Amino acid sequence: MQHPFDRYGTFTDVAALKAATDKPLRKSKRVNTLKGSVTEFMAWAKNKSWTVEQVPWCPEGFFIDREDRESALGKDLLHLLGHTYMQESASMLPVELLDVQPGHVVLDMAAAPGSKSTQIAAKLGSKDAAARGILIANDVQEKRLWTLKAALHRCGNTNVIVTKKVGQWFMKQMTERFDRVLCDAPCTAQGTARKDSDALLYSSAENAGKMARLQKEMLEAAIHAVKVGGRIVYSTCTLTPEENEGVIAHVLNKFSEQIEVLEPELVPNSGLQKSVEDSHRVQAHVGVGPFPAVRLWPQTYDTEGFFSAVIRKKAPTRQPERLPSYRYQEDPVPRARQKELAARLEEYYGTSFLFPGETLFQRGTQLILSTEEVLDYALPVQDYALGMPFGRRLDDGRVRIDHEIATLRGHLATQNVMHITGEILSVLLDGRDVSCEPSLRGDILLIFDGKVVGFGLAKEGKLRNRLPRWVIQKS
Repeated sequence: MQHPFDRYGTFTDVAALKAATDKPLRKSKRVNTLKGSVTEFMAWAKNKSWTVEQVPWCPEGFFIDREDRESALGKDLLHLLGHTYMQESASMLPVELLDVQPGHVVLDMAAAPGSKSTQIAAKLGSKDAAARGILIANDVQEKRLWTLKAALHRCGNTNVIVTKKVGQWFMKQMTERFDRVLCDAPCTAQGTARKDSDALLYSSAENAGKMARLQKEMLEAAIHAVKVGGRIVYSTCTLTPEENEGVIAHVLNKFSEQIEVLEPELVPNSGLQKSVEDSHRVQAHVGVGPFPAVRLWPQTYDTEGFFSAVIRKKAPTRQPERLPSYRYQEDPVPRARQKELAARLEEYYGTSFLFPGETLFQRGTQLILSTEEVLDYALPVQDYALGMPFGRRLDDGRVRIDHEIATLRGHLATQNVMHITGEILSVLLDGRDVSCEPSLRGDILLIFDGKVVGFGLAKEGKLRNRLPRWVIQKS
């Protein structure tokens, strides 16, 4: 039986491609700069005796190698707290090419499970100030949306609106509303075969054709949704020309006067010019182009297979329509009530955990942190979710802050904190309670190595473990 890769023999070394696909995929992480820094991560990695190598196209991305593999990297404390994100190195490239700047309104059309959305959100914000701009993180499947929300919350993303729509919906409903659009399209996923050997079972010519039709629809919608002068990145994790170069050739033909494909703005000394040449070779053999695009063969950079192209919109493609806006599911908390809540938190912790430009929403007793820009954004559909958990209102008027805001801003607290040792942390991660100073009482922020790991409830020299169950179970 013919191997799915045999058809690529005219434009790549198929033997090398198969050999690379049979090798285990290198582990990689991305530092979430909303919670930590590359310098802090490097110190953490050194303490763990990890060997790290920077991903050439992502300053916050690192390949990880380690001798002690007894514990999964996904159970590492920095990952559990959202300081790092487990992300394949190739998938870091599209967001780097998107050139997101603070203040941009960005659409991620197919956002789940959240790796690229959290990467975008980090570029819109910083650790020390409110995020500027808005991210619409969209997906259509309920189960995937829950995974997406969990990732956004863990990484401390406040200026995000989650929507549940097919990507094609944005063509008409949100024409020219975005500065940047990421169209990381569903595909046959041939490039993921290094971590999922079943991926090649679904890459028949028939499936590639079906996916290409969907991809063309989504990319056309992205072109309509972006503002004139704005940028789109189209990407897939597959290798078929039909789903990659063929899709770009289609939109260039359809919108020949309104769009252009840009040279990828690559990180200096990344060595990625070879990937542009590889795409040109494919284009020549399938009879499209030439246009600049990035094709990552697994054997070239020892990654997954991946494809990306950068498109700029030069002129309008359809007339924007005036559409009604919908209220969010979450209600804004009145300003007076927000001031009262902030004062109570300031009195207890020495900080309100709120930055200028941020605002609170509520849904029942749940308080949600977002931004004033999100509050003022007109959305022609009801949101699926927005912001991140902040806390819950108690019957006596107090607020019990949530784990998500504790791990994002807990380092600002000057009162009711407890610095813990590695030994105490091990006990807590085992799900057990610990002793504490008798003077401590109530909710106490737990700090290890400068990082807030969660809460304990102190009373009479005992600290009840209130770390989330998922942290304890995964640790």
